[in-house]
Amino acid sequence: MNNFQKMAVFFCMGVFSVQFLTNLPSANFLYLVIGVLLVVVRWLRYLSVYLLGFVWAAAYAQFLAGHQLLKPLEGQETLVVGQVYGLPTSNQRATQFLLHVERVISPIAVSAFPKNIRLNWYNKSHRLRAGDRWQLLVKLKRPHGLANPYGFDYEKWLFQQKIGASGYVRESRRNRRISSASMGSIAVWRESIKDYIGRALQGAEHEGVIKALVLGDRSDISVQQWDVFRRTGTSHLIAISGLHIGLLAGLLFAGVRYVAIRIHCISRWALPLALFFSFSGAALYAALAGFSLPTQRALLMLSLVLLAIYWKRHYSAFHIILVALLGALIYDPLAPMSVGFWLSFAAVAIILFSILGRLTRPKPLVQLLQLQVFIAIGLMPLVVYFFQQVSLVAPLANALAVPWASFVIVPLLLIAMLVALLNDFLSINILQLANTLLDYQWTVLKYLAELEFSNISFSHVSWVAGLAAMLGGLLLLLPRGFIAKPLLGVFFIPLFWPIPADRLTATEFSLTLLDVGQGLAVVIQTREHTLVFDTGAKYSDKGDLASMVVMPYLSGEGIAKVDRLVISHGDNDHAGGAETVLAGLSVDELYTSVPDKFPDHAAINCQQGQRWKWDGVDFEFLSPVAETVFEGNNASCVLKVSSINGAALLTGDIEKPVERSMLLYQRAKLESAVLIAPHHGSRTSSTAAFIDAVNPQYVLFASGYRNRFGFPKKEVLSRYQKRAVTNFNTANDGAIQFRFLIGQAIELRRFRQQHSMFWSWRE
Repeated sequence: MNNFQKMAVFFCMGVFSVQFLTNLPSANFLYLVIGVLLVVVRWLRYLSVYLLGFVWAAAYAQFLAGHQLLKPLEGQETLVVGQVYGLPTSNQRATQFLLHVERVISPIAVSAFPKNIRLNWYNKSHRLRAGDRWQLLVKLKRPHGLANPYGFDYEKWLFQQKIGASGYVRESRRNRRISSASMGSIAVWRESIKDYIGRALQGAEHEGVIKALVLGDRSDISVQQWDVFRRTGTSHLIAISGLHIGLLAGLLFAGVRYVAIRIHCISRWALPLALFFSFSGAALYAALAGFSLPTQRALLMLSLVLLAIYWKRHYSAFHIILVALLGALIYDPLAPMSVGFWLSFAAVAIILFSILGRLTRPKPLVQLLQLQVFIAIGLMPLVVYFFQQVSLVAPLANALAVPWASFVIVPLLLIAMLVALLNDFLSINILQLANTLLDYQWTVLKYLAELEFSNISFSHVSWVAGLAAMLGGLLLLLPRGFIAKPLLGVFFIPLFWPIPADRLTATEFSLTLLDVGQGLAVVIQTREHTLVFDTGAKYSDKGDLASMVVMPYLSGEGIAKVDRLVISHGDNDHAGGAETVLAGLSVDELYTSVPDKFPDHAAINCQQGQRWKWDGVDFEFLSPVAETVFEGNNASCVLKVSSINGAALLTGDIEKPVERSMLLYQRAKLESAVLIAPHHGSRTSSTAAFIDAVNPQYVLFASGYRNRFGFPKKEVLSRYQKRAVTNFNTANDGAIQFRFLIGQAIELRRFRQQHSMFWSWRE
C-alpha cells in the first residue's frame, strides 16, 4: 500500500467516525481540531489526514443541521417560492413532492429556512410537474419519523437526503404556478418519459418495474412485487444501479470501438470516441435516474476505469475502489448513512476479489453462476445485519434474472426510448414486448419466492456478529489452499446462533407500545407466547404500519408465530394492519369486537370474563360485556395483563360511558402499574375517577407527532400529573417498553432515549 492509499484510508476512517456520533461537535471544537491538525501535520501525517476527514464530515453535517426547520416555525403558515425537483408521486389521497425553496415571502430570513422540503398536496385539481416553479402556502414540521426497534430510520433518511422539513400545502388563492420547466431540462425529460410509459403500457402489470428500470422511479411498484423481489434477493435489479450503468458503458465502448476501427477516416480516434460515447451514454442513463447517489458512485468509478484505459495505466482493483470511495466521501461525507452505499461498494469489492488473481478462468456461464454464489456469500452478513433476513434462493434467482434483465430487458427499454423520437408505434410495441419478457422473468421469481424455505429471518444481529461473518465470508472466497474452508464455520456461529439476551422467565412479561403515529400497536411477550394488541393504520394499497413497524419488530425479536391477535375495534388506526399480520404470520387465534370485519378468519368476540394464563402471566378481558349496547370506540376490547411482578391495562378507545360502567362492575380489577391511556388521551376519556381506580404508576399515550386532534389534551395530561403519574408519549419517546421482572422494579426502555443520534429529532 503506497502513501496515497494509506492517506486515503485514514481520510475515509475519519469520515466514517462521524457516523457514530450522538451529537455533532461544536464549531469551536472543529476550529480547535483544525489548529491541532496544522501543528502536527509535519510529524503525524496520517493522524492529520484522519482529522481532516473527521472535520470535513462533521462540518458538512453541521451545515445540513443548520438548514433544518427551527422549532418556533413549526405549524406556522409560510408562503414560499420554489422549484419542484424529483418526480412527484400521487395516490388516492395526495400528491407528494420535493420543493427546493428559493425564496420565503415572510419576515423569516431565507438563510434560517430549509433549502429542501417534502410536501403533500391534498388538492388533486393541480398538476405538479418536475422542474416547475411554484408559489405555495405551506405548513411545516421539523423532520420527524416513527422511532421503533428494527424499523426504518426515516429521520436519518431525511437528513442524508438534505430535506430540512416536511408538511403540506394549505389551500389558498396565493398558490400559483410561476413558471414551467424549460423544455431542455432533465426534469422535463424524466416527467415526459414517465407519462409516455404510462400511456404506452396503460396499467400493465410491470409498468412500475419498467419505470424503475428506465427512470429509477419505484413509486408504482406494488407491495406484492416488492415482496417477491425481497424474498428472491433481486431488489437491486429494479433500480438504475452500478450494474446497469456499467453494462451500458461496456456495450457502448465495445460497439463504438468496433465500428470506428473499421471506418478508415476515424479509425485513429477509435479509442477516444469509444471512451466518449461510453461515458456520455452512462451519464445520460444516470441523468434519467435523477443522478441518485448509487448512479453518482457508479459514474465516479466508471470515470476512473475509462481514464485508466485512456492513459494506458494499470490500476489495481483496490486502488480503483479506494479512489471511488474517496471521491464519494468528498462529494457526500454522509453517504455511509445509506445502506445502499455499503451494499454497492461491497458488491463491487466482492466481484473484483473473487475474479482477479485466479490462475484459471472458468467458462462464462460457470463464471456467472460462481459470481452469484460469491456475491450471495459475501453480502450475506451485510444483508442480515441491515435487514434481519436473507434469501436462500438469491444465487439462483440472480443467476437467471441478472443476465435476462441486463442483456435483454434494459437494452430493449433504452432502444424503445430512442425509437420514440422517430416512430411512436414501434416504440410502444418494443415497450410491450419488454413487458411480456418481464412476465416470463416474473413467473420464475414468483415461483422461487413461494418456496417454503426461500427466505430466513433473523432476530437482532449485533455488529460484532456481522463483522465476524463478513470476515468469514471474505476468507471463504479466497482460492483453495489458503485456509481450510470447514474451519471458517466458526465465524458464522454468532450470526446463526446468537446468545439469547434478556430472556424472560416464568411469571415475567414485557409490554412494548410501538410508535405507529396516531394509532395503536402493542406487543405482549411472555417466556413462550406472544400477543399483539392492535396493528396501526393502513393508508394506501401500497403499505400500512403493520408492514413498516409491527412485522419488522416481530421479525427482529425472532417471533414467527403470534399466539393471539386482538383487534380492539374497527377504526383504521387500530385495525388497518390486521390483514397484513394475518397474512404474514401464523396467528393461532383472533379476538376482536368486530368479527364481521374478518369474514375469512375464525374471529372470536372479545367479552368480559374471558381469561387465560401463559407462563404464569394472567390475561383477562374486562370489557365489553356480552350483548353490549356500546358500539364503535366504546365497544373496544379492554385487556388486563398481570402477574406477581405487576399489571398493565390496555384500553383501546373506550370513553367515559365505558369507564363509568367498569367503575361500577370491575373496579377491583382495574388497578395496574401501567395504563395505556384510553382513546390516545382525548378529553372524552381518562376521567378522574377512572384514573384513581386504576392508580397507575405510568400512563402511555399513543399519539402522532403534532397530530390534528391535539392528543393528548392538556386537561387530560393535567389530571395524570396532579396524581403524580409519570407520562410518556410515543410521539416524543418512540417505542416504549416495560419489562415486569421478578424481584425488580418495573424496567423501562424508551427507544428515542437509547438510540438518539445527531440526525435524530430532539424535543
